[in-house]
Amino acid sequence: MCWWLGLIATGVSAAGQAQAGKEAEAAGKRDALLGELQAQDAIARGGMEEQRYRRQLAQIIGTQKAQIGARNVKRSGTALDIITDTAVTGEEDVLTIRNDAAREAWGYRTRADESRRWGSSQRRNAQGQATATLISGGAQAYGQWKQG
Repeated sequence: MCWWLGLIATGVSAAGQAQAGKEAEAAGKRDALLGELQAQDAIARGGMEEQRYRRQLAQIIGTQKAQIGARNVKRSGTALDIITDTAVTGEEDVLTIRNDAAREAWGYRTRADESRRWGSSQRRNAQGQATATLISGGAQAYGQWKQG
């Protein structure tokens, strides 16, 4: 084979490797964007769930107050303790909802960061392979040229 054909093949191969790295990096960025969107969605869903639960909690406390009032029980002592316990337990549940949403979002963001790192690593690896291909192909072409 002519030395210059080997040189051309080397260039084409190196260009293909570099392009594959760019495409892998782009895929990593797309995956990262998806992860960020999923994280935002998790936080939004958590906020909606928190609001829904707060409304439900307010209804429960309202029902408790109405039942206590209907029985002519003063809102002090045990009656007040029941309402307070409901409110405190409800607030713990709200914090659990919020923390669960934050943890879910953290998982998506962690995966997004990993996707970015993976894509960047793939691009760097492909560039290194392309450089190695150019060097070895160039050396082979030079050897053939020297012999020819």
